[in-house]
Amino acid sequence: MSLSCFGCIVYADDEVLLTHSVEALRHMLTICENFAVEFNSNKSVFMRVGERYNSLCEPVRLFGTVLQQVQQMKYLGVCLVSDKNLKCDDNHLKVKFYRAFNCICQEQSC
Repeated sequence: MSLSCFGCIVYADDEVLLTHSVEALRHMLTICENFAVEFNSNKSVFMRVGERYNSLCEPVRLFGTVLQQVQQMKYLGVCLVSDKNLKCDDNHLKVKFYRAFNCICQEQSC
């Protein structure tokens, strides 16, 4: 059985870069700068996962714009949370479900 590593996940115009270090991320961003025609660096952020997830690092830049380091981000409706291990937060989905459920019940007088 062979093991595969995917460093880039793309869906339509949404892209996630996965690297093992901040330095490797900088290298991947340089490749993006060399080949991308358009890239909205204002909407781009980065998140660290692992032992040093809470540590700040030297600024990471994309097209000269410093990317914001975040503790959580949403990708394709899934809220990813930074920690020693990658976590998903589903609280926003529960809130949406109960909001919709309450609207339906109010209309039908449950």
